[in-house]
Amino acid sequence: MCALALCACVFFQIDATLPLYLVDDLSLPVSFFGLLFTLNTMLIILIEVPLNLATAHWPHRRALVLGALLFAVGFGALAFATGPLSVAATVVIWTFGEMILFPVAASYVSELAPPSRRGEYMGAYWMAFALAMMIGPLAGTLFMARYGATALWLIVLVVGLFAAWINFIVVEET
Repeated sequence: MCALALCACVFFQIDATLPLYLVDDLSLPVSFFGLLFTLNTMLIILIEVPLNLATAHWPHRRALVLGALLFAVGFGALAFATGPLSVAATVVIWTFGEMILFPVAASYVSELAPPSRRGEYMGAYWMAFALAMMIGPLAGTLFMARYGATALWLIVLVVGLFAAWINFIVVEET
């Protein structure tokens, strides 16, 4: 759950720091943020089911590590983004992380749980998301206000890499 909460903290930067970064640091119009959500949504609609079918045979560890790495790289690369195309490329990267990590994480928790406690395990899973939704945007905006956007995206990279490492160490190869 720790790795999931860390990944979700990285992911929820889309709710707070990403729009601030786009407008304040890159001087992009607010409408560009909407276009990024459209890109994210279109990728999910067009690619998620075929991607999940193609990766369904993967061990949980591989998918969880790769998903966390894609979050780390996608959001971390924002430290080097200079305009709309480079930002859009980062969205493509972390959207693939989203499509790989989130479905597998839910499946892994469900399979890990004893059948009689599956509800408790899934409750803890969603609680990790809720906690990340509370902490991620707040911590991100406070960090960005104090140290700047480049430092934020680099620390987000480190957090995502740490989550990938936790998944690699904790999740058994199946």
